[in-house]
Amino acid sequence: MKQTTKIFAIILVAFLFLSENNFAQNNEQPLLIVSFNMVSMGDVAKVNKITDSVFVPILKELVDEGFIYSFGFFGHAWGDEWNSNIWYTIKDMTSFEKFWDEYVSRIGKRHPGAWGETVKYFHAHKDNIYTVRNQYPAPPSR
Repeated sequence: MKQTTKIFAIILVAFLFLSENNFAQNNEQPLLIVSFNMVSMGDVAKVNKITDSVFVPILKELVDEGFIYSFGFFGHAWGDEWNSNIWYTIKDMTSFEKFWDEYVSRIGKRHPGAWGETVKYFHAHKDNIYTVRNQYPAPPSR
């Protein structure tokens, strides 16, 4: 039984070590963060107006300052109920956390209440974070 325990411990340590290496490699890949929102069709224009006047100018600044590579808002011309969405591309998770803190801070200082004004139109919300395996052209070096 002791031999089995030793073998199990070796396998567990090897698995943990290899998994950590794989995670570290994935951290070197850029990320695509996507936020999906369900908005009533009658309210999409209101959300778009807030987005264009409040969020887009700050996001442009954050791209220019190197916090993120890019962003975009998209809706669907035909599709499911997730119809008011945003994506960000970014270097890694640590960079995303720094970006998000700065983004939320700037919005709160310049446009108090903007988050609440916007999310009141969301019937549902979900976020996804993807690793980018291939991209052409590659994001700029910063």
